[in-house]
Amino acid sequence: MLEVRLFGAGQVSYASQTLPGFPERQCCRPFCYLLLNRRRPHLREQLAAVFWSDLPSHLCRKYLRHTIWRLRNALACLGASPDEYLRLDDEAVSFAPRGRYWLDVEAFESTVMRYQAVASHELSPEQATALADAADLYTGDLLEGIYDDWCLYDRERLRLLHLDALGKLMAYFGSRGDYERGLMYGERILAHDNTREKVHRQMMQLYYLSGQRDRALVQYERCAQILRETLGVAPLPETRRLYEQMARGTCDPSRWAAFRNRPSAPTPTGGSPAEQLLQRLHHLESMLVEARTELEEIERLLATAHAEARSLQAASRTEARPAS
Repeated sequence: MLEVRLFGAGQVSYASQTLPGFPERQCCRPFCYLLLNRRRPHLREQLAAVFWSDLPSHLCRKYLRHTIWRLRNALACLGASPDEYLRLDDEAVSFAPRGRYWLDVEAFESTVMRYQAVASHELSPEQATALADAADLYTGDLLEGIYDDWCLYDRERLRLLHLDALGKLMAYFGSRGDYERGLMYGERILAHDNTREKVHRQMMQLYYLSGQRDRALVQYERCAQILRETLGVAPLPETRRLYEQMARGTCDPSRWAAFRNRPSAPTPTGGSPAEQLLQRLHHLESMLVEARTELEEIERLLATAHAEARSLQAASRTEARPAS
């Protein structure tokens, strides 16, 4: 079976043999492109333009023919039949497998997308395990070390899917009292993007719930330092309020919606009509608090981005101004 890993450094293997020089070899890069865009054939002229757009069209097609020939030889040297994985005709090229194969990006993406619309508190234990296994496939950003335009969009798209999966797992385990594992997923998120203030705030909550108030306060200090040094901003009022409540010991963890094991449907059951109404209002209030916090964070990031853009424009005008 052909096994291809595109996360991290990347690897292609077949029958326990590994393709040398992957993905840096020139013949490997079009193969990576075909794998990432495996759902359709690609016209030869368009595929050649992706890699040799600065050359005349006749040279582009010549280089493409030579590259495909080298790719076929490389697969054959592994013991794989090129015709079982590559479909070629006079007009188009595609990855069209008839032989068995496994692609880490495909396995990761199919699982993460399957549960993308499922809220963390709605995941079953089996679904959470499948999502955790998929997240573990992400051993690094897509094709680390390759900075060609054709892979940058997919690199960012898959990175965001990975962070979303980690966030869902963090909330899932936190809501079930497995605070240690929830914190582990939080650290994995911050390893990729340590400016995510919401994650810092959730980690503060998890530390507090696990009885580690001192660690929760330290997490706030860590968050404040990162935001100050990286973005030049202070934590949001919501984060500062949480810190002050924790420092005073006046927190009400029952109001932390992210780590409450809520039913999938907000419709209350049992109790008097007044009690049911109070339950519904409490649920809506929790949703409003979460939405308001998200909006504040977005507004803060937009303001920072606008300020940086204005600064860059001013610097550009200064550089462009002719010397007197």
